[in-house]
Amino acid sequence: MNKIKNKNSLTALAGAAMALPAISQLATAGTMPTQTEVGYRYSQYTEDDLNEDNVIIGSVERYEIDTHQFRLVKPLSDNKSITIDAMYETLTGASPLSVINNADSEPALVMTGASITETRTDIAGTLESFSDSGSTRYQLGASVEDDYQAINASFEKDVITKDRGTTYSYGVGFSLDELEPVQGTNVNPPESEDKWYASGFVSMTKVLSAQWQTQFGFSLGLYDGYLSDPYKAFDERPDERQLYVISARSRYFLRSVKAALHADYRYYWDDWGMESHTLDLAWYQNFGDSLQVVPRIRYYSQSQADFYYSTDDPFREGYQSSDFQLAPFGALSYGLGIIMKGEKLTFSAHLESYESKGSLAIKEVKQENPALVSYGLFTLGVDYRY
Repeated sequence: MNKIKNKNSLTALAGAAMALPAISQLATAGTMPTQTEVGYRYSQYTEDDLNEDNVIIGSVERYEIDTHQFRLVKPLSDNKSITIDAMYETLTGASPLSVINNADSEPALVMTGASITETRTDIAGTLESFSDSGSTRYQLGASVEDDYQAINASFEKDVITKDRGTTYSYGVGFSLDELEPVQGTNVNPPESEDKWYASGFVSMTKVLSAQWQTQFGFSLGLYDGYLSDPYKAFDERPDERQLYVISARSRYFLRSVKAALHADYRYYWDDWGMESHTLDLAWYQNFGDSLQVVPRIRYYSQSQADFYYSTDDPFREGYQSSDFQLAPFGALSYGLGIIMKGEKLTFSAHLESYESKGSLAIKEVKQENPALVSYGLFTLGVDYRY
């Protein structure tokens, strides 16, 4: 069995799941918890099978990921709390090895021939202290997979003005990753590589009225080390990457209908030549004090990396990659969340459908990557406070 996978698909699900509306019931940063809270989330992520016409060799199956998330939030004193997050994931599916031209001179995929199985365990602890002027957070975490280990740490601080109308936030983070690719696959990966990532952010949150709140932020990051995909036949990327993000958020509560509109925009660019736009709209509709329904829609569009090519070429000099994550495309996703709040128990469920296409991109895409992903995501959760 070929143990070949797309590392980004496995590691990205955690962040996506934690950002879902269904997980917002647990105590969040900046608010001193008054009770101990325990939460659990189960998520099932399923990618659609590939079109058989787009596959020359190998399986048409894509990834399925099952995720179990646990969280404990506990007050330690009048002004300190600790949060423990743990996650366990299992992944199965096939992965693209290469993109080559088919008999019609169209890009087509060479896939792994059998489904692989991979697991990931992640744990993080956050110590937070609170005062009248804001809060401070220290986090330490680790992630372990069969061929990948990472440790990370971060520091964040919120400063609230005397009139309580504005909050300034800033923070830094660092991650050190080590990769030991599985040998004996269809490609010839390196025996061991490493990379590090450093990041920083600043933001300002402004309360404009009793119903309206906005936030503006800027963040930057720097990768250094091995950034290529060791499980692809031809993938050679620069060993540095600088990225930048500008974000804007708005929260507006409509008293007449007991609902809140959430609007988020994110602009990303990096020194690999990529840029992206993300627009996220969500409507939080309250029914009484115990039921909340959250429909949402998200649009995403990105350009390609400078060294992206629609097909691989073993004789091409310099950097090259046919990875769909570096290709130009656009995507639409639709979601619906349901949250039922009780005195001690809160239940939540969330459904999301995602589709990516070249035709959805802001700019014209001349050649769509055959490995673009469409998926469904289902999440169930329960929180208990005591």
